[in-house]
Amino acid sequence: MNSYILKNDDKEKKVLLYKEQTGYSFSPKKEYKRVKKITVLDADMVSGILEDKIVKAYNRLLKIVYDLIVAGDETTSGDVLVAYTELDRIRNILLYKYNQYLKKEFVEKYMKKLYILELELKKVHVLELTDEIEEERGKSR
Repeated sequence: MNSYILKNDDKEKKVLLYKEQTGYSFSPKKEYKRVKKITVLDADMVSGILEDKIVKAYNRLLKIVYDLIVAGDETTSGDVLVAYTELDRIRNILLYKYNQYLKKEFVEKYMKKLYILELELKKVHVLELTDEIEEERGKSR
């Protein structure tokens, strides 16, 4: 027969409260077959990951705008529209999707850069439109 000693404790016990944290979740490349989802809870690490994503998207947009400027006469309104949609997509990501994870200074810095690119796109678009108008005038008799 086993004997047990029961202990009466009237002291308050510490209760561990779980803090619900929001993190950034993503799925890795297809190379990693066993890992389905990764959730990062560290705010600095999440900020670093998302800043890298924004910088890559901005560099891609910069390349598109540079190609439009270099092409000059060969640009079409469709090419300019692609650049505008990409610019708008990056702006919406900065302001709405990742705003809670990113630092305010980073968002302001890239919003200024996007504004400058938008001004350059407007210049390219105006030049492209004037070329199209001149072509239409030259064809009519």
